[in-house]
Amino acid sequence: MNVLLISLDTTRAQSLSCYGCSKLTSPHLDALANEGAVFTECFSTHIPTHPGHTCMFTGMDVMRHQIVCQGGAKELDPAIKTLPEILSNQGYFTAAADSLGRWFSRGFQVYERYSWQKDGIVAPRKAEAVNKVALKLLEECAAQDKPWFLFVHYWDAHTPYIVPPPFDRMFYDGDETDPNNHSMDPVYACEPFRDYFLQWMFTPDPEEPGNPEKWRRWTDRGFVNALYHSAIAYMDVALCALFYKLEELKLDEKTLVVITADHGEELDEHGLWYDHHGLYDTNTRIPLILRCPGTIPAGLRLGGLVRLFDLPPTILDFLGKGDLISKYGMEGHSLVPLICGVNQAGTCDELYMTEDTWMRRRAIRTRRWLFIQEAVEGGTPEVYGRPSKELYDLVNDPGQLRNLAFDLPEVVAELEAHLMKWRDRRMRETGLPDPIEEQGITLRQITVTGPKASLSHKERPVELEDKSGRFAGYDRR
Repeated sequence: MNVLLISLDTTRAQSLSCYGCSKLTSPHLDALANEGAVFTECFSTHIPTHPGHTCMFTGMDVMRHQIVCQGGAKELDPAIKTLPEILSNQGYFTAAADSLGRWFSRGFQVYERYSWQKDGIVAPRKAEAVNKVALKLLEECAAQDKPWFLFVHYWDAHTPYIVPPPFDRMFYDGDETDPNNHSMDPVYACEPFRDYFLQWMFTPDPEEPGNPEKWRRWTDRGFVNALYHSAIAYMDVALCALFYKLEELKLDEKTLVVITADHGEELDEHGLWYDHHGLYDTNTRIPLILRCPGTIPAGLRLGGLVRLFDLPPTILDFLGKGDLISKYGMEGHSLVPLICGVNQAGTCDELYMTEDTWMRRRAIRTRRWLFIQEAVEGGTPEVYGRPSKELYDLVNDPGQLRNLAFDLPEVVAELEAHLMKWRDRRMRETGLPDPIEEQGITLRQITVTGPKASLSHKERPVELEDKSGRFAGYDRR
């Protein structure tokens, strides 16, 4: 059996139509989901991209693999084996269409990067650039005389939301530059992101697209939200091409297809504009879809809490290599028993979550409550306006909009104690420090000066422009 693992970077579950989105954002993905199993309550417990993908590749939580932040100096311990390393050692051909580099390239016999730019210019067609590499690698996999593992990483739901036509207007028919609409005012007032947003949140003049003096600034938040969903719709069409190629190569019945994400995205729900910080469901609830015709029953929708780091044990178990789960020290649990109907309760009763990139926070999520706290005093910059403790009733407030921390101090005390008990237990079990206390915030401010960017953070700068003259900003991987 082969494995095709697809990561839809920055794609939150609630924005896919197969997860209940009112917009038809993912018809091709919906069709594939109907042929397999959809996990309705899958969470990425450690965000953003680096810790999320490390969980996806190791089957471990952040307390074990120690990758808690984005763009930090910490490297993954070479003693920890990633899923591609394990499968390569088991005789699999391993390949990736990816751009993360660092430890994420370990174990791949073929690791090909893609680029969205040429001579400093990039068209808003990220998924097609990924497919150019992915389709070639899929053919290379098909030519092997041994089973294969292919990882494909799409970025379309990530900012900047610059979407090719006709997708860019798919979910919006208003005037995004209406001078009487002021809903974008608080977005542009967000100091860490202001310069970055101003570099792509505009409509160029059709006759002089490269003239900044004629750019019309977006004023309607609804348009930006619509663009996020349009980006997913465009990516969905690209996914269809990959699914079709799998079928054309007669590999669909021999391949486990796994579709998930490293984290979701905040739009305008909590004032954390168009990024992926905040341990709310918008950022932590992700899609997880598994399809293998003839092996996984069609039409399964499985509830119960499951985690991104349950994925490597699931893949190994599916391949008949379940004995390797404990051998490589994975903390995740296989989802195969859930698929087989042996267990319908998920893999855990509560989730322990962390983020440490723009804010240093940890959280516990039970079936009733979501409790979020500052992991380190002063770990949430004032600009975000988030309180040090947040409590949400998931039954009566599923959108997590009414903070009850001051109204229910007894619930806060109980959950806080439970959260710290987990932290202390995991430190004892791993013999390692709490990484969120050991490693500091890596991103604080994005500074853009003029038509070319001068970046004041620790990430690798990438100057991106599209042909309309938009500056797409920076690479926040």
